[in-house]
Amino acid sequence: MNSPMAVPRDCWYAPIASRDVEHDLVAVRAAGLPVVLYRTEGGAVVALEDRCAHRAYPLSAGELIGDTVRCGLCGFRYGPDGQCVSVPTQPHVPYGARVHSYPVREADGLVWVWLGEPGRASLHRIPELPWLDSDDWSTVAGDEVVLASFLLLHENFADVTQVPFVAPEIAPAVLDTAPPALDVVVSETSVSLHRDFPPARLPAWQAEIVGCPLDAPYRTEQSGFFPSPAAWIDHWDAQSEDGSWVRLRFTHLVTPIDGSTSRLLWAVSRDFALGNRAVDRYLDEIFSDYYDRVIDAMEMAQDVLDTDGPGPEVNVNADAVGLKIREIVASLRSAEGS
Repeated sequence: MNSPMAVPRDCWYAPIASRDVEHDLVAVRAAGLPVVLYRTEGGAVVALEDRCAHRAYPLSAGELIGDTVRCGLCGFRYGPDGQCVSVPTQPHVPYGARVHSYPVREADGLVWVWLGEPGRASLHRIPELPWLDSDDWSTVAGDEVVLASFLLLHENFADVTQVPFVAPEIAPAVLDTAPPALDVVVSETSVSLHRDFPPARLPAWQAEIVGCPLDAPYRTEQSGFFPSPAAWIDHWDAQSEDGSWVRLRFTHLVTPIDGSTSRLLWAVSRDFALGNRAVDRYLDEIFSDYYDRVIDAMEMAQDVLDTDGPGPEVNVNADAVGLKIREIVASLRSAEGS
């Protein structure tokens, strides 16, 4: 489990938000590969291999000239398709002088990059996350590099029973007792869960924002989705006794940098107290602290794995979805021959 070796590449990953890619060079690392991103003068996002074809030098350390990237070491220039268009020392471009150009899509305020077999990109869907870029939702978000594998992160996000131990002050009261049975649906490449909790109070931070009494009972529905190795999404929908709903969306975009390091873009979206800057600041403080704690825990777990290797495990019912995620990731690796 949690191999430090291969990570799936036949996957749309979202390593960066659209707002962070302008007409400038941005370096990221994803699925073990160096990538340079930029936006053309026409507004399209380009993703190229971040290594000059001439010598081992990152293109991101060069210069963007119009829609071409010039290597800062040798002056080779590359177009958006990765083809070298000029070299400074001779009139003809050497045969085979090109770098990989990766398929890119933009959706819901995110840049998605395909790093696998190019011909398979159209066969895979990008997760739909409309709340991230909708006036009907307000979102706070963060961007972190985590010294832990993408699989450790997914297994953590898939098991909400860990929340009361990592951050008891933000955990929903419904997690104070044994949770109801999970309804799990599995396909070859995805897994989802659903459960209905009996009425209970909202966590204090949410009750304060909603403006309801601390002891007001809300019936809660939780749904979790692993659409691909790039994302884990949680829906928490709570209904009051008068039938009104307050909804939360927890979005975790996980991009493996390598087998034991990940980039995490997290977002907490709500459909209440919309546009309230004070609430935004309050939630940003709460959840920045929460994700810092999660990251610390996952980095400690990764350190144990790196130092002592995988050992025997005891699993419980709450691990069902995490174990399915392991199976899916292993199958994806096998299909890619890794």
